Amino acid sequence: MPKTAIYSKYGLIGDDLELKKNISIEVDKDGKINSISYENITDNVDISRKGRSTLLVPGLINSHIHIGDSFAKEEGFNKDLIDVVAPPNGLKHELLKTISSEIKIEGIKKAVLEMLANGITFFVDFRENGLKGVDLLKETLKNSPINKLILGRDINSVDVETVFKNADGLGFASYKHLSPKSKEKLSSLKKVYLKKIIACHDAELSRNEPLFNEIIHDDLIDVIIHGTHYTREDLERIKGRNISIVLCPRCNGYFGVGFPPINEINSLNIPVSLGTDNVMANTIDLFEEMRYLYRISRVLSTDKSNNNLSSKDLLKMVSINAAKNFGLEKEFGSISEGKYADFFLLNLSDPNYYSYKIDHKNIYPIIVQRSKSENIRKTYIKGEVVFERK
Repeated sequence: MPKTAIYSKYGLIGDDLELKKNISIEVDKDGKINSISYENITDNVDISRKGRSTLLVPGLINSHIHIGDSFAKEEGFNKDLIDVVAPPNGLKHELLKTISSEIKIEGIKKAVLEMLANGITFFVDFRENGLKGVDLLKETLKNSPINKLILGRDINSVDVETVFKNADGLGFASYKHLSPKSKEKLSSLKKVYLKKIIACHDAELSRNEPLFNEIIHDDLIDVIIHGTHYTREDLERIKGRNISIVLCPRCNGYFGVGFPPINEINSLNIPVSLGTDNVMANTIDLFEEMRYLYRISRVLSTDKSNNNLSSKDLLKMVSINAAKNFGLEKEFGSISEGKYADFFLLNLSDPNYYSYKIDHKNIYPIIVQRSKSENIRKTYIKGEVVFERK
């Protein structure tokens, strides 16, 4: 028997985010979508203020975040990337060593609230401080409804196995932190823990060709974060290895390290996803991330008449693509039968959405370019309301 029923005037349904109307969703006792009924759109979207015209959008997936530094917002303002976040002596890591657990925990809890208020129902965290850091996050969020993957890290070749077993995978600051002994250990562990992810940052500040060649040759890395300075040839090799890419364009801009090669990525049909990166440097807002990336693509395009990064492409980066990049697509990423009922409601009657016409084509740029957290009425996880704007 279904646990609950949820209704919305409109919704973006299925893996292609198709606009439908008169949505009715039944959620089972496990929080998964048991059935969906809807009607096709034959006319324009009604945005009258007589009763709210709501739009159901799949819960957003933040593909890369460092949630543990949320307590230190803007401590890195106008400072260089290396000075702020590079381990082991960057400002962030010095603060993580000295700040109490109570302050870190409060920062993590506030960051989760910020995510839920912005329609983010799933995040992938790069967890510092080895097993201690993994356990801190698990304990802090043990009663939180938000979905998460915890990618731990430790440069000690002995501890790397312990962290790998207790986290959802590993997330390294750089591939150079993996010793030959660690690589050998990880190669054997990957055969045992088939669903666990190994990710690393690369080419954020600059391109290191020998290091990149190692990544390709060793075939250990599932996900690369940033790739800001990759060439087209690099991207072709990544595609050939089926390595996923996560872009964090706003944080790249914050630290002044460059723009990701989004047009080359898009032309190669590499399914990228987006992350907001360090909370100390960036707000946890994937709508802002999509907008910034769109503007970058326009600026970097050499052929202004052939820019094909659509708003639906952008929305897929924070939903469908993100789920696929982390092996979550069977249960997350879209509003589909059999997947978890994770989504949020936008109020299309809010004044910032007003336009003389909204239809099945321009709904996507309107949502991507105009949405603010204030437009989110409710956020659902497993069919339960976890955030409601009063």
